[in-house]
Amino acid sequence: MAKLKDAYLTGLGIAALTYEKAEKITKDLIQKGELAKEKQQMFIHDLMRKAKKNSSEIEKVIKEKVEYLKEKGEPLKEKQDKIIKDLAVKAKTTGGIAEIKIKEAVREIIKKGKDAAEKQQKMFKELKERVTKSDEEKVEEMLKKLDIPTKKDVDKIKKKLDELTKKIASSS
Repeated sequence: MAKLKDAYLTGLGIAALTYEKAEKITKDLIQKGELAKEKQQMFIHDLMRKAKKNSSEIEKVIKEKVEYLKEKGEPLKEKQDKIIKDLAVKAKTTGGIAEIKIKEAVREIIKKGKDAAEKQQKMFKELKERVTKSDEEKVEEMLKKLDIPTKKDVDKIKKKLDELTKKIASSS
């Protein structure tokens, strides 16, 4: 639409410039002797009439073309509006689906993270128990090698002493 407007304005500009150029051309023709000075105004008047006629024809053609394009453009605009509306609906739908999938993925990641944390806690606990047991077992072995009684041995000795003490107390 802007290009057509520019073409129209250009046509009007040509008409304005034509008068100035017509004067120059007639002066040149008069100097060369090809045009009589008394016919200068008539020659300019004829040139201007033809220029106005040409710009009127250009204006008419441009108006016809603008009207034609307007008529042809209306269905295209309707199609374009429909396509834009369809794209907006599809984008909204796609966005909703993507949001749901992202939420599901986040939930799954959180669940897997919790499961992994629980497994790590369990493995850490088991490892701690193994380390503790193995340390206790090592201590017991060392005590046996040195002939030093272990806690179990001391507990057994206490139990036997308690039994003996009871027997002695009941005998007396």
